[in-house]
Amino acid sequence: MDDAAPSRAVLRSEYRFLSHLNRATSATKALVDAVADNVPNISGRPISLVDFGCGGADIPVRFLKQAAERGWQCSFLCTDRNEDALEIGQAYVLSSGDGKLGSGPSFQVVDLLVADKTLGARSFDVAHASLVMHHLDDESVVVGLRAMASVARELVVWNDLIREPIGVWVAQLCTITAGRELRHDAAASVRRSFTMAEARAVAEAAGLLNIHVRRMRGARFVLTGVPGPLQMPLGGRPLARAQDICFSYGARTILSKVNFVARSGDLVHVTGANGSGKSTLLACMVGALKPSAGQAWIDRTALLPGFHPQEGGLFSVLSVTANLESAARLAKVPSAQRPSAVMRGLSDFGLQLHASQQVDRLSGGLRRRVALACAMIHSPSILVLDEPDAGLDSGGREALVRAIEAVLVRRGAVILASHAPSWLHDQPSFAKRVEVCL
Repeated sequence: MDDAAPSRAVLRSEYRFLSHLNRATSATKALVDAVADNVPNISGRPISLVDFGCGGADIPVRFLKQAAERGWQCSFLCTDRNEDALEIGQAYVLSSGDGKLGSGPSFQVVDLLVADKTLGARSFDVAHASLVMHHLDDESVVVGLRAMASVARELVVWNDLIREPIGVWVAQLCTITAGRELRHDAAASVRRSFTMAEARAVAEAAGLLNIHVRRMRGARFVLTGVPGPLQMPLGGRPLARAQDICFSYGARTILSKVNFVARSGDLVHVTGANGSGKSTLLACMVGALKPSAGQAWIDRTALLPGFHPQEGGLFSVLSVTANLESAARLAKVPSAQRPSAVMRGLSDFGLQLHASQQVDRLSGGLRRRVALACAMIHSPSILVLDEPDAGLDSGGREALVRAIEAVLVRRGAVILASHAPSWLHDQPSFAKRVEVCL
């Protein structure tokens, strides 16, 4: 729950529902299977686990019972940031004791985001979190997973909700007889949750290795990963990825197994001779072309990418203002915000004096400015630019540099192809470059 201090009545209601949900979706079995598949020699040695945001402690209790049936020697620490939550979990343990829990789980107040400082590095074999991360913002999710990876020696297990349209309806249906707070929280949880690709992206950013994500019953996923080195720097969140991208026109191969990752704050510079496939690669990245093999992925939670194709992609018979208005509609800028977005585009690229002019009556450099303003109309977090500097004068190039800097300052990513990249090397703010040579 997002409230740092929910009432005990709300907590009990939430945890009763979550216990039923965890049972229906086989959440405990997912944890048992993850440990069995990834922790070697588990039957021959004691294994320690820590659970973050343990809720009503139903998963730890069920895990310990199943572990005892398998002959495993397991200890389990239940943690939460809320003392009332831990007391409810302890009461559940007392009511569930049947001789299979051994000494049972222990309990400790721990804030996930600083768990490594509270519990110590590599203090448990397995770190687990269930239905916790969707209550956090993106940056905190990365920090939380990194803290889990720092605490764990062998395995991180994370299961959470999958964000999909039908999920909100199912959440509301499942809680139809519950109180208003629970119905609201269930629907909001699905809306704030993750696609499986997004879960993998934040796990990569947190430094996890050998990541596997699979779908569970009931629109949930389980992610497992091996903790990386403690000294591994915290990576930016991956915003775009090319994975073994291939593209062919008939028998002619244009791209062959192109790979790169664009993380927050990265400028990916794509280079190559004429005909090497730069434009084809960028078109694959934004979905304008489908790769013959491999996968192009862009994080759609970061808004639609801003795309500047090599030819500009403008409506030549429309005015500059009409082109910007059309771009704003296509980029799903809310109608109330479109006039200000258009005015900002005109101002940022020095187009105020040309606002009413028809695009096909403009010079090549001015048309390029209009195309760039259209690509930036919705302040995207991911910007894909194909030869954006072609035909620009010094003023246009300065506007282009400011636009790229604005994306990078927002911790977005820019993927750019250029024939004359000297202007890139002259900008200190573009030092964090990823070079991709075709």
